[in-house]
Parts: sequence; structure tokens; C-alpha cells
Amino acid sequence: MLTIEEQYIDQLTEAIYLLVSGKQTQTIAIPEDLPDNEIRQLYEYFNKMIVELDKASDFSYSLSRGELDYEAPKGKMVLLQSYKNLQASLKHLTWVTQQIAGGDFSHKVDFMGDFSNAFNEMTRQLKEAFETIQQQNKKLEDANATIRADKERIQTLLNSILPVKVIDELNEHGYSAPRYFENVTVFFSDFVGFTKQSSDIDPVTLIDELNSIFKEFDHIVTEMDGERIKTIGDAFLAVWGMHLPLEDHAERAIEAALRMRQFLHKRNENWMLKWEVRIGLHTGNLVGGIVGETKFIYDVFGDTVNIASRMESNSEPMKINISDEVYALVKDKFMTTQRGSIFVKGKGECGMHFVEGRL
Repeated sequence: MLTIEEQYIDQLTEAIYLLVSGKQTQTIAIPEDLPDNEIRQLYEYFNKMIVELDKASDFSYSLSRGELDYEAPKGKMVLLQSYKNLQASLKHLTWVTQQIAGGDFSHKVDFMGDFSNAFNEMTRQLKEAFETIQQQNKKLEDANATIRADKERIQTLLNSILPVKVIDELNEHGYSAPRYFENVTVFFSDFVGFTKQSSDIDPVTLIDELNSIFKEFDHIVTEMDGERIKTIGDAFLAVWGMHLPLEDHAERAIEAALRMRQFLHKRNENWMLKWEVRIGLHTGNLVGGIVGETKFIYDVFGDTVNIASRMESNSEPMKINISDEVYALVKDKFMTTQRGSIFVKGKGECGMHFVEGRL
């Protein structure tokens, strides 16, 4: 039969066995009548160990879930102090990781042995990768800036060649179909004695002269909401009321012609080379569309264009010659001189009028 002491020792042995086996172990209740001897001291030591192990277990579970702010347990066990050091190291590691995530690769860790070496190597590789990405992004930004600049230059070039609505159609559909336009006014001009004068000056000066004059013509046409279609040598062709519908297209075209003539008058007063222009206008219908595929231009076709050309060729130096159709639209707006019917090759008799100025 076991003695009292042997029973206590067996109970303690069983508890230690459960603890070593990894099973949950509770503190042992100490009998009140147990004398203050070695057995009682063993019970107290065991219970203190169980309490601290429970604290260490809770703390380990919290760390495993990433709860780094969990209060570290207090106790005399070396294990608890080690856990506290581990908690501090993990907090520091978390802070370093946040700095690296923010782009600061200057931080390193110098604890946890091989893990620190691996972590620092990973940081180095991330820094190199980040720098490579930054360089690639810079190259992409430079390439995009070049593309945008090229696109703007192309757009500017297209704007100088094609009407805006035609460009929109090309961008949206990849093509622009020819269109029929009713009731528009065509402007035609060329310089008097251009062939003879061009033979007396060098080609570079000639081009500079034409460029200077046509730039101002373009400005006037744009200001009056017209569209310059093209230049052919010294000839200048523009249209009003085509892609931008205008009820007063004929009036605007004549106003532009008057401004061009005024510009040349002032230029001739202060310029060594003198240029005189003949201008003709006619109102009617026409067809507009792109001509060509690789070196395309926008052009207009129809009898209205031909008659406007005849109005110009039958005009006089620094005169604005308009057809009966234009006169009918603007007779209440401008002072005109009736020229009567004049024979036009290919057209027969055509009524013509000189525009002198606004009423």
C-alpha cells in the first residue's frame, strides 16, 4: 500500500509525464494539510513552471498570428526573455520591411543569423530591380515624350494639309470619303506678271516672297472662317462654307479678298519687290476629297472651281472679280462696278462685277 508521500510523488510524476508528452497540463492542487516539506516545494515549483509555460505558449501563439504588440509575459524563465527579444526583433524587422516597401533600401537587419543575411540579400536584389525599373520607366517616359512630340508635329502637318473634319474622319475610320457640298464660295488668285518677275530674282528669294505672302493669306482665310485648299505655284485657292456651313460665305470670302488686297498695297509701299494680284470668286456646288494615297492632298472639283478660275483670269491687277451668282448674294453689302457679260472660254458669256469696297 502506497504511503501519502508516494501518492503525491506519483501524482507529480504523472503531471510531468503529460507535460513531456506535449499534452495540456494543469497546475496541481496542493492539499492544505500537506506539510511544508520537499514534496510541497516540488508542487510549488511545478505549478510555477506550468504557469510560465502557459504564458509562453499564449505569447508564441500571438506571435505566430502576427500580433507583435501582444504584451510579453514576465517571468524568470530564460525562454520568456528569449521570446521578448524575438518580439523586439520581429517589430524591428516589420519596420525595416515597411521602409523598404516605401522605396528606402538603405536599411539592413543584423540579427537572427542566416535569416538576416538572406533578408539583406533580398533587399539588395530588390534595390537593383527597383533601380532597373526606374531606368526603364525613364526610358519609357522619354520615348513617350518623343512619341507625343512626333504626334503633335504630324497633327500640325496634317492640319496644314487637310481640313479638320477630314482629319477627324481619318482618325476615327481610317478613311475619308469624297463629299458633295452645296452653295459654297470659291476664291482664286494669282500674281500678275509672276513668270517674268520670277525669272529676274533667284529661286530662294522667290520662295521666301511667296511664303511670306501666303502666310498672311492663310491667316486672313482662317480669321474669316475659310479653308485654304492649296497653292499651285503663285495661285491660291480657298473655299468658304464647305466643312463649316456659313450663311454669309460669299460675304466672308469678299472680305478676305479685300484684306489681302490691302495687305499687298501696304507691303508694296515698303518693300523692294512689288506684287500685284488678280482675284476671282464664284458661288456654287463642288465635290471635295482626298487625292492620292502616299502623298495625298485634299482637293476640290467641279464647275464652280473652274468658273472661279475664269473669274480670276478675267480680272485685272489688284481687282476682285465676282460672278453674277456671288453678286446676287452680296449686292447689298459691297460697292461694285458692273462689267457686263464677258466671253469666257469654255463657258460662253458670263456676267462679272468688280468689288470696290464695303457699302
